[in-house]
Amino acid sequence: MKITVITLLEPAKTLSNLLRIRNCLMALFGVLMGAALTYSGAAIIPSLKVMAAGIAAFLITGAGNAMNDFFDVEIDKINKPHRPIPSGRISKSDAMMLSLSLFMISIAIAKYINFYAMLIALANSVILVVYAKYSKRLLLISNIGVSYLVASIFIFGVVSTDTFYLGEIKIVPVITACAFLMTLSREIVKDIEDMEGDKRKYSVTLPIRIGVEKSGKIAWIFAMSAVLFSAIPFFINPASFNLYTYGVSISMADAIFILALTKNPAMGQKMMIFGMALALFAFLLGNLL
Repeated sequence: MKITVITLLEPAKTLSNLLRIRNCLMALFGVLMGAALTYSGAAIIPSLKVMAAGIAAFLITGAGNAMNDFFDVEIDKINKPHRPIPSGRISKSDAMMLSLSLFMISIAIAKYINFYAMLIALANSVILVVYAKYSKRLLLISNIGVSYLVASIFIFGVVSTDTFYLGEIKIVPVITACAFLMTLSREIVKDIEDMEGDKRKYSVTLPIRIGVEKSGKIAWIFAMSAVLFSAIPFFINPASFNLYTYGVSISMADAIFILALTKNPAMGQKMMIFGMALALFAFLLGNLL
């Protein structure tokens, strides 16, 4: 029995590592947050289309991660040899087929939601493929692309509601801007962490082009910009949004972001992920309480 259980768990673990399930779940949660924050922070019960949008975002995120591993296998052999493809747990061809299948399924789901959702899903899928193939050659452009992808998750949630009004989505632009800026900071920190492998593959990233010190300063600027944007709700005072519970939680998230910038790149970018999750929780608390 133990052998059978282990045999079943290994493929599941490989799939989880390839798709980066944690990131996929955060994408799903981001869609639900975007939908819930649509009406001046008033909570809504997720509709079938909102849930479908969350699933589509989950699948697109997983597909993009699998595609990225497909193209980065040589670099990962140096930087991350434990990843599913370089470790031999899954073949490149299987990873590619899985990625393409998930992209097609997610676009089909988005088409069911509405035309705007389909456009976002299609555009994001194309960007993810281009990023996976050319990310190490586009300098800061690739970092901006990933930051847009993360920020677009909340917009995806908004359009999935089908009945949103631009004048009422006060909180959504705030969380979108924070997500964009903090992701941009984290992407630069990740490039600093991956410099050794990137250099061997003649990649062109910001740290390689201008150096670690200058890149670190730029990452710091974007992170601090995200922290400043997180304070906007206190000035616009949105309806049905609890600023006290939001303030306590977002202060903790901001503190983690600032502390992360003082750590080494490997630890720093992991702390940023935790800080981003806590920031999402802050917006959720403000919305629900």
